[in-house]
Amino acid sequence: MILPSLWRGLSPILWPLGWLWGQAMLARRAAYRWGILPSYRPRARVISVGNLTLGGEGKTPLVAWLARYLARYRRVVILTRGYRGTLKGPVVASRGEGPLFSPEEMGDEAYLLARRTKVPLMVARDRVAGAFWAQKEFEAEILVLDDGFQHRRLERDLDLVLFSAASDPARERLFPAGRLREPVSVLQQASAFVITKTNLLVENLALLGFLKGYKRPVFRVPYLLGKPYLLETFEQMFPPSEVVAFCGLAQGESFFRGLEAQGLHLKARISFPDHHRYRLRDLKRLKALAQKTGAPLATTEKDAVKLLAFARQLPPCYVFPLDPAPGEDFVRFIAERMEI
Repeated sequence: MILPSLWRGLSPILWPLGWLWGQAMLARRAAYRWGILPSYRPRARVISVGNLTLGGEGKTPLVAWLARYLARYRRVVILTRGYRGTLKGPVVASRGEGPLFSPEEMGDEAYLLARRTKVPLMVARDRVAGAFWAQKEFEAEILVLDDGFQHRRLERDLDLVLFSAASDPARERLFPAGRLREPVSVLQQASAFVITKTNLLVENLALLGFLKGYKRPVFRVPYLLGKPYLLETFEQMFPPSEVVAFCGLAQGESFFRGLEAQGLHLKARISFPDHHRYRLRDLKRLKALAQKTGAPLATTEKDAVKLLAFARQLPPCYVFPLDPAPGEDFVRFIAERMEI
């Protein structure tokens, strides 16, 4: 992964490549819209959760929340490609009773979704094949498509596009010059926008106005840290008042702010790159910091799934789930569009 400072420095040079990438993405969308590239309409209703930029905007917690909420009323299956996992699928990675594969096999986000929900989960690089098997295996009535905004082969009934509160898509450049996966004009094809982590990040005041310009519903959703548990035993308990906090998120500051909001003092804070794979040197660094400060570790659930094998090698490590807390307007919108 290119270091952010180096990437910003190369951005003016990479701009022409970004323009070409954007034109290619627009042509691809047009090919699906005009039927040149085939798409598949499953019998089940499909709700897609995606974003416009590289890096996390809070998709995984919202996918988990949607799956749990919708499963109260319909047979639901989560459909994910298993980012950074070795499984290609389509394969049943959970039958609603927990993950059937390791985080390395199914991907850490898929593993987390399988742990956090009592909902079947399919890992499939080919989402159309995954949708077919989800309907055949589980008689799915609703498919929750994880990271689906750019995946056009599978038609959907609802397209949610997420932006973290600090985002500024109007000032971003297209990949590889910046973090945009596609030109911002494709937001016209979204059904609604969700601004996430509104309580954990300094909100970009221009974002709300920018999104309202597309004349789609815009929902602001705070994200709350849930009850922590110990990594090694899964026993729920709150840590002492001082911790060494670490995470591998696109926006680690949101996690640190959340810990401070719960009254914790951070003796140290370490941000690793998004989707970081922890190595022996990382464990040694964390252990040394815990010993130096006399404080236990604190991390996110997304990071914890990659540390399970090392739990006994680490000092006490408290794991904090991250949960969306949507308002009644968002809940009502989902219920109406999913006809539940």
